Amino acid sequence: MKKVSISTGLGRVTGTEENGVRMFRGIPYAVTERFEMPKEYPAWDELDATGPETDCWQYRAYHDESVGRYAFYHSEFRPGRKQDGWKFAESPMTLNIITRSGAEKDPVLVFIHGGSFENGCVGEDPYGTSTEYAKHGVVLISLGYRLNVFSLYKGGNYGLHDIVFGLKWIKEHIADFGGDPDRITIMGQSAGAMAVMDLLYTKTLEGVVKGAVMMSGAGVIPDFAGPMTPEESEEKFWSKVRERAGAKSEEEFRNMPHQAIFQAWYDCFLENRSVRIQQPGIDGAIIPKMPSKIMREGTYLDVPVIAGVTSQDYMPYLIFDMAEGLGVMRAMQGKSPVWGYMFDRTPPGNKYKAFHAADLWYMFGNMDKSWRPFGREDEELRDEMVHYVANFVKWGTPNGDGLPYWPSISVTRRKFRLFRDGKRRFIGPVKSRILEWNSFLFDKGPM
Repeated sequence: MKKVSISTGLGRVTGTEENGVRMFRGIPYAVTERFEMPKEYPAWDELDATGPETDCWQYRAYHDESVGRYAFYHSEFRPGRKQDGWKFAESPMTLNIITRSGAEKDPVLVFIHGGSFENGCVGEDPYGTSTEYAKHGVVLISLGYRLNVFSLYKGGNYGLHDIVFGLKWIKEHIADFGGDPDRITIMGQSAGAMAVMDLLYTKTLEGVVKGAVMMSGAGVIPDFAGPMTPEESEEKFWSKVRERAGAKSEEEFRNMPHQAIFQAWYDCFLENRSVRIQQPGIDGAIIPKMPSKIMREGTYLDVPVIAGVTSQDYMPYLIFDMAEGLGVMRAMQGKSPVWGYMFDRTPPGNKYKAFHAADLWYMFGNMDKSWRPFGREDEELRDEMVHYVANFVKWGTPNGDGLPYWPSISVTRRKFRLFRDGKRRFIGPVKSRILEWNSFLFDKGPM
């Protein structure tokens, strides 16, 4: 590995280069104050982008996450990263850029990590330093944003505003890194996929993104579990957070130490356990009104979509129905196509099958960073999945370049591409629902 320095419109940036792949880690794209909108990060003379990245304050910043409710995903995606190896801040707007050496106008894939809008990081093992897309001539970017109370406070949707700001930064500056600003695809997993859906409810990103890939989070959440209105989020929950923190006024709360603010939010969340308070709310801007109404009206941002689920997903029956419903609704409205996939591969190494987020290892391919004994069949499935997505980023369709044909969802054709063992290519809605319900009732994953 060697260091490489390039000139950009913001100043010189130093990253690393190895085996024909360049990696720039921890590039800041914005800065902010607490509970305020992102602002442009100042230009620099020289920037060291060899890592580590900066992430938002979250549970692992204050507690040992290797035990308790986070233990499985700690061991799955970040077992070698100790607490003192992380960098945390209230301005966690950093990104990793991974490109092939000599890239010039390569299409761009921007990944938004999951973590229930509560936790997660830019550099997590499956995707944070993945070089698989560079091999296909695609620039891969992992983008960080604000989380938990620092994002969601009083319905401010600060994390979503960070993502929008970051995507516009990428469009303006990615040419300096060899990317094509006119071919940007956004991709998310779990809460990251929900964030992508949120960003499609408005046309804020019109002319910025050309496609969307959503893993375990595509489709419209039912109204009963959907985003709250500002009135609900302000008075019914956030007043309890301020009270728990011991703040006597709004101003006092805003000036408290970050750990006190986080812990008050976290304690109230555990007591409430409502999905509605743990996601962005209706703010009249990024989410202008109830998502179900936006989708029925067809006023969302219309771009091609890949929507995926896993057979042991979180609430798998609901996640599948959301993805299928998205494809059928858009087909009925004459919108851009949706391609659906079902991931049903059992990663080697423990009792869980296709658990929520298991497809990350296959979709990004950083398998050498995993403790799991991945074999040749796993690598072949990884190569196929990465290839489909790379095609989609390049051409707006996963098809072509010698891959088996993958039809989009229509009113009469609702089969999903099955990623399992290569023997069976597609799965219909009935068998998908049987598989999902069996997982939910008898064979639950770690969620």
